[in-house]
Amino acid sequence: MTDRLDPPAPITDVVTPPERRAAYEASGAWDDTTLSGRVAHHAALRPDAVAVVDEAGRYSFARLQRDAAAVAAALTELGVGAGSVVSVQLPNRYEAAVTAVAVGSVGAVINPLLPNYRAHELAHVWRTARPRAVITPDTYRGFDHRELVASVAELTGVRPHHIVVGEVGTASAEAFSRLLERSGPPLGAPAAGAVSELIFTSGTEAQPKAIMHTEQTANFSVRAAYADLAMTADDVVWMPSPVGHSTGFNYGLRFALYHGLPLVLQDRWDATSALELVTRERCSYTLAATTFLQDLVERAVAAGSRLDHLRRFGCGGAPVPPRLVEAAEAVGIGVLRLYGSTEVLVGSWNRPWSSARQRQYTDGCAMSGVELEVRTDTNQAAAPGEAGELVTRGPNTCVGFFGDPERTAAVFEPAGWVRSGDTVTVDEDGYLTVVGRTKEILIRGGMNIAPREIEDVLGGFPEVERSAVVGLPDDRLGERMCACVVLRPGAELDLDELVARFARLGVATYKWPQRLEVLDSLPATASGKIRKHVIVADLLARDSAATEDATP
Repeated sequence: MTDRLDPPAPITDVVTPPERRAAYEASGAWDDTTLSGRVAHHAALRPDAVAVVDEAGRYSFARLQRDAAAVAAALTELGVGAGSVVSVQLPNRYEAAVTAVAVGSVGAVINPLLPNYRAHELAHVWRTARPRAVITPDTYRGFDHRELVASVAELTGVRPHHIVVGEVGTASAEAFSRLLERSGPPLGAPAAGAVSELIFTSGTEAQPKAIMHTEQTANFSVRAAYADLAMTADDVVWMPSPVGHSTGFNYGLRFALYHGLPLVLQDRWDATSALELVTRERCSYTLAATTFLQDLVERAVAAGSRLDHLRRFGCGGAPVPPRLVEAAEAVGIGVLRLYGSTEVLVGSWNRPWSSARQRQYTDGCAMSGVELEVRTDTNQAAAPGEAGELVTRGPNTCVGFFGDPERTAAVFEPAGWVRSGDTVTVDEDGYLTVVGRTKEILIRGGMNIAPREIEDVLGGFPEVERSAVVGLPDDRLGERMCACVVLRPGAELDLDELVARFARLGVATYKWPQRLEVLDSLPATASGKIRKHVIVADLLARDSAATEDATP
């Protein structure tokens, strides 16, 4: 019988030719540093320095190193080693940092997952990655992750070791707290060129891509950001974005611990708590979606507070209105718009010294060592200000998609360029502005949602004959999701029932439609492709007319 804990294939770099690797290593862009090695370095030099702050307490670098070594030893006993995948579905708490350092120390591949993923998402992850171990909370926000892991194991036949932060509740799992009781050898130093992260996109297609990063690609990216933003050892990192997402993991957890900065984790989003936390800890840097920025600015204005120390608020993943950048500046927050993706991490970022116009209206200039190019429909280089598809190249880019040669070939070019699918302009000063998305994708509160995935779910409803999922503007979240359906004769369906079924199917809550429109038909081209832009225009026109009618 096949061991279901083994990965189906080696998780290795599939896009970097030897000559490009040699060039990056010769230039120093790729080196042999690792996250676990940097934590050991900081623990040796400044053992009592604060490494992590969460809602439960404050933890030093010495404590972090000791706990990570204990967990690493326990993982080794469970058969976790070089190339093994460890899925981690933990919220923004200290244990997530311990796990990240421990997994890296044994040369395993960390697979960060959002805590709100359910069986629908986890089944795809497990079938693809076949994790040897999975680490979750016992319950989180009223949801039992022990039952979730058991149900996904039954569904997929993949049965990883389950480690639980909290009450185990079952004989088949092991308590994280028991792992911490072990004594382990010093943190290991795995090969920096090996794949160390496997991050599933939140989706531009129905099946999310499994994106592979190494310590070299990820650590180059955080070093470039530290230098380009002119940061110092006095900075403090605040991370409200989930560490189960690339943003929170790489530009929060990794960024802080690599550079020896305090990592201030906020678990549950609440603007009042955020204001208090950022003020108390004197946080100076974060990277978070527009929703977080807008809520924080509104709370600061209401409280009459200023956040003059928060001068590096990286913001992207959804449109960042110029007026919001200006409003943030009025309360002392320095917003630095950026462009990034899981594939290339951050490709462009405004700098602290960028002009007010650049910070308000552009998504920054290329990170040091990163190349940006805009291509027209004829695959020629676009002129300054001319719109086209963005392609990037540099030591920041991932090393391919795991187990997906077709999509890897479509996105990665032999010369190292990575196609983004996003339409941008780059002005004469090198500042990039995203003007559209050639990929069909919704971005709700910084989270990517693939319409096709939601349409596939709707297609399973017996009442639904056809469906189209579109995004509508939302001042706070950037976009809200509207499910447009044509029902079968005599059928009925309302939003409450639709949402209830999504919940029963185990679909993550951020993917639940917020609006339902029952239409007589869906506009389509001669070839049958649904004209979603027509649907959006009709809905917006109807909403506008309704608003005018309601105005006294």
